[in-house]
Amino acid sequence: MEVFKKNTKKTLWLQVPNTEVRIPAVVFCGREPGQTITISAGIHSREYVGIQALQDFASDFDPSILRGRILLLPAVNYNGVILRSPDTVPEDGKNLNRIFPGDPQGTVSQRMADFLVREILSQTDYLIDLHSGGFCEDLFPHAYLNRAAAGKTLAQFTNISYAYHSQSTTGFSGFAGTLGIPGMILERGGRGLWEQGEVQLVKADILNLLRGLGFLTDQPPVLYEPRIGDEAVFLNSPASGLWYPRKKAGQLVRDQECLGEIRSVHGEILHSIQAQFDGVVLYQTISLGIEAGTPMIAYQKTSLK
Repeated sequence: MEVFKKNTKKTLWLQVPNTEVRIPAVVFCGREPGQTITISAGIHSREYVGIQALQDFASDFDPSILRGRILLLPAVNYNGVILRSPDTVPEDGKNLNRIFPGDPQGTVSQRMADFLVREILSQTDYLIDLHSGGFCEDLFPHAYLNRAAAGKTLAQFTNISYAYHSQSTTGFSGFAGTLGIPGMILERGGRGLWEQGEVQLVKADILNLLRGLGFLTDQPPVLYEPRIGDEAVFLNSPASGLWYPRKKAGQLVRDQECLGEIRSVHGEILHSIQAQFDGVVLYQTISLGIEAGTPMIAYQKTSLK
């Protein structure tokens, strides 16, 4: 990526080679040299809270207080955002956050992933990837730390209650971890909606992360104490039918407690879903209809005390 002068803001479009896809970007270069942090949103096209938070941040931020460089990617899957595609790249129908490191000779989304690895991660010291609950998905604010984000270094600077050490390597943050780049997915908001209060909370998290990681020295960071776990269950629906969850996102569950039922359209119970341990519901589908093999509920192991 082009090197810009100190104390500047640049808006640009990044062209993905051998495609017609362009990714919007904003680069802030501070008054002092330092590391680079990439903050992305819109990899999933209907997760709007992070997209709007980066729009607002880009409008308000003053690079004169910055040490180092911030790269904002406010809508990675921009075509998907405009077309309201179901969290996939519209050109090939693939989930961009499941195909890293990509392939320069592959489909459009594979070429996008390859471009992000070669051109963005190669110049990144920290990665924050903003997500939220998509269409018909209720979500409690939480984070996923990649394998390079050891301990509480990133999570302690975000105003969330739960974080999970993820071993996934096929997403943007997950693959960054295989390269030794500390990264996290920060999840806030849900149901395919956004509202200004949630946007402001994401912006506050971003500023606190920048202070905690040394990009800003205007004031000390606030330190939080999220519960960080290594065990979670991510369940897809075992059958197509009508889904009746018993819990809400953020509620605690006990081992063997019923999390919900899948019933036929005639009311027959097809499956009763029990918790495998004490935990907290991170997110769940809240639509009445649910298809076999699609996301249903996720919960993280935690003490109920």
